[in-house]
Amino acid sequence: MNSINDLLATISKKTISVVFLVQLGITNSHAASQDSMQFSGFARAIIGHLDDANAEYVGYDNSISLDQQSLLGLQADYQLSDTVAVTAQVVGYTEEQRSSGLEWLYLSYAPNNALQFKLGKQRIPFFNYSDSLDIGFAYPWLTLPQQVYDTAFFSTFDGVLANYGFSFNNWLIEYEAYWGHYDDKIYLASQEINTVVNGLVGANVTVNIRNFTFRASYNHGDAELDQEEASVFSQQLRLLGFSNNADWLNANGIIRFYQFSANYENLDYFVRSEITKMVGEAGLVADIDSFFVSLGYNFHPYTLYISYSEKDLHFDHPSNEIPFGLSDELDFLAATYQGVLAVFPDDKATGTKIGLRWDWRPNLAFKAEMTFVNADDEVSNDYAVKDLGGFDGQAVLYQVGAEWVF
Repeated sequence: MNSINDLLATISKKTISVVFLVQLGITNSHAASQDSMQFSGFARAIIGHLDDANAEYVGYDNSISLDQQSLLGLQADYQLSDTVAVTAQVVGYTEEQRSSGLEWLYLSYAPNNALQFKLGKQRIPFFNYSDSLDIGFAYPWLTLPQQVYDTAFFSTFDGVLANYGFSFNNWLIEYEAYWGHYDDKIYLASQEINTVVNGLVGANVTVNIRNFTFRASYNHGDAELDQEEASVFSQQLRLLGFSNNADWLNANGIIRFYQFSANYENLDYFVRSEITKMVGEAGLVADIDSFFVSLGYNFHPYTLYISYSEKDLHFDHPSNEIPFGLSDELDFLAATYQGVLAVFPDDKATGTKIGLRWDWRPNLAFKAEMTFVNADDEVSNDYAVKDLGGFDGQAVLYQVGAEWVF
């Protein structure tokens, strides 16, 4: 009973502003026609338990947790004219490392059925499921494959996006391009880091032919991470002539993100897969290669699935050019640099999911999922898996949840 009360208290604290905005919107909507203003929403409630007291996985530990991935989202769409509309979306998260509040606020212009422009705050299209990250009802899994989907540290941007789609024989082709920037906080190792990404640009193409869907995307931006301690240490090394080591401690530079997905689906079966690669110029930004593949069987109203995902995170660790044995000061400096390197270990992890989805109503689904986690001895603690001390690299996450759209 206490756990339920704790969950309700957490949700109420983080979504009270959301509820207020919706109530205000409903009150004001009486002045607009039903054809112009539309309200919708989505919610999820997830209970999870990790069977290892020495680790955390996507925020879950050895206790039974109700407040890691539960959320409530509400959206308002107002049609200003036949071609212009405004969309606003607010989401309340129970997870501490995600900030509740405004997720979308953009103006859209559609001069025809094939072309659309969006201007404002919106979801950044890194992944195949970027638009539906928070809407679990839209995909079969209870949680998205984390070894792939935790490699992007932010999910929204401020800018402009253009989308153009057309059909050719049995082909449906959609092009998308965007430009903008990001200025907010990201979370690494449970720390908030002020981050600015300028020149954030990307493009993707999606091709549908019969039961197959293919998508490829390219994204890049110039990132500036507020790492004051690393910056001060880097300047000290540079003044002493250790420029290679100083360059590695730089947290700023171009980040490139590549993505490709291939899916097949019919009434009975589906195969879904996605490959991503992130390359960072800065030494403190890891290169990450990840993928997942998932097989599913539909026997209405149930869907049974299995999924395998893998992540290979690695840094370009330069050799220590600071000599030992010449002086106590240089020995201290070299040891400090070695200590910094140790904080950024390479990290390999896999996750295998087995789950069941039950579509109880057209807008309500229940899911149960087991995730078998396998990680190397060294865990970076910046991503899905965290070593709390003594973790042997293997754990099982048990989850049940409900997904609702309205």
